[in-house]
Amino acid sequence: SLLEGHASFVMNEVGREHLADVDRLRRTLAKRRQASKVERSFQKAIGFEQKLKQYDAGERFVREVVALAGQEGFNLVWTRPDRLPTLPEISDPAAWVARVVE
Repeated sequence: SLLEGHASFVMNEVGREHLADVDRLRRTLAKRRQASKVERSFQKAIGFEQKLKQYDAGERFVREVVALAGQEGFNLVWTRPDRLPTLPEISDPAAWVARVVE
């Protein structure tokens, strides 16, 4: 969740500075996530739907931590293994900030 969420966050935020049409790229990727009923059933069977939820949860975590602690606060996540978020902290970024940043 963290790695995929971070990649998505970087694509969405940094991409704005370097890609002329990042919004079109985001719309295209979002459209690819939409699927017919049969495709959704197949995706669910192979766990793809769960993977997308992990990406979204990871991006929400990164976005909220950056909003609460800034980019420098978020970057603490990469400095030591014990600073990686726990699974409950992925859903509660403020708890991670309280544990690691403050």
